[in-house]
Amino acid sequence: MSANPSRFSLTIRQWFRLAPVLVAVLIAPMTHAREITDMAGRKVVVPDQIRRIYAAQPYTHVLTYMLAPDMLIGHLSIINGPEKRFLRPEVADLPMLGGAPGSGPAVNMETVLAAKPDIVLMKGNAQSDVSRAAEKFTQIGLPVVFVDLEHIDDYPAGIEFFGRLIGREDKAKQLANHARKVLADVDRAVASIPDDRRVRVYYAESADGLATECDESFHADAIKRAGGVIVHHCLLKTHMGMEKVSLEQIIAYNPEVIVANDPQFEATVSADPRWAGIKAVAERRVWTVPHTPFNWIDRPPSVMRILGVQWLAKRFYPKAYPIDLRSELREFHQLFMGIKLGDEDLDKWLKP
Repeated sequence: MSANPSRFSLTIRQWFRLAPVLVAVLIAPMTHAREITDMAGRKVVVPDQIRRIYAAQPYTHVLTYMLAPDMLIGHLSIINGPEKRFLRPEVADLPMLGGAPGSGPAVNMETVLAAKPDIVLMKGNAQSDVSRAAEKFTQIGLPVVFVDLEHIDDYPAGIEFFGRLIGREDKAKQLANHARKVLADVDRAVASIPDDRRVRVYYAESADGLATECDESFHADAIKRAGGVIVHHCLLKTHMGMEKVSLEQIIAYNPEVIVANDPQFEATVSADPRWAGIKAVAERRVWTVPHTPFNWIDRPPSVMRILGVQWLAKRFYPKAYPIDLRSELREFHQLFMGIKLGDEDLDKWLKP
C-alpha cells in the first residue's frame, strides 16, 4: 500500500482542535535523547527509551505487534471481526485509530496525538522516497523512523533493527533467526522441484474470485517464494493490484491450486457449476488464506509471510518439504504472536 500524504492533511478547524495537544507534544522535553540512523539512511533523534509507538502502516503495525505489543498506542483497521479472537488479550482493547494511508477510513490524528507516541514507525529504505511521508509527522513534532520491510528477504534484518531501536535485541534475534531458517529451508525445497513440475496457482482475491494479481506483482510474492507459478501474466497497472479477469480466462488457465483471500469464495465455488471444470475446484484444492489475526500472505504484506510461505510450500510440495506443519504453526504463533492455536483451527488449515 503506498502512502497517501493527503490523508494526513488537517483542516483549519482540526488544527484548532488539535492545538492543545500539539503544544504539549512540541514543548515536551526530550531530556534523554539519542540520534540513530534509520533504515532509510536518515538521522533521527528519538527518546533514549521508547515506550509508545504509532505504527502508521500495516507493515510496521504487524512488526510492532509481534515484538512490542505493549508499546502500540492503537490498531489500524486491518483486523476483521472474526480475527479479533486471535488478538493477544493485553492489546484487544486498544483503540482503532483508522485505516492505513491510502485505504480505509482516515486515521484519527487527534487520537494519535493524544496518545503521545514517542515515535512514528513506517516502512522505507534507502531507495524509497520517504520525505513526504515523514514531513507530515515531523512538522507536528513526531520523530519518524523507517524500517526496511520491502521484500520477504528484508524481514530478518528489519526485525533486528527494530529490536535494537526499542531495546529488545534478544527477542528480535530469536524471531529473525527463525525467519532466516524458514526461508532457507523453503528455498532448498523449492529448488529441488523442476520448473515443469511447479504448481500452477491462481490467486483469487475477491468474493467472486474474479480479481487477481499479475505474476510479477509483489502482492503474490509469498506464493512465488513457496514455489507456486502464478498463472495470470500481465503488467501491474497500479500499486494496489486486484486485476480484473473473466471466468473464461481462469478456465483457460486451469490452475492446479486456487489460493483465496476471501473465505466466501471457497465457501461458494464448489457449488458453482461454472467453476466445476477447473482442476483446482474439481480436486478440491481451493485454500483460503488464514488470518491470525493478520493475513498470512498479503493485504497487508507483512512479516506474517514467513508463516504463509511455510504453509504454502508444505501444501504445494509435501514430499520435498516434509515438515510437521502443525508443530510449525504452533511454534510460530507462540513465538511471534504470543498465542496458542486450538486444534479446530489447525485442522481447518491443514485439511487435504
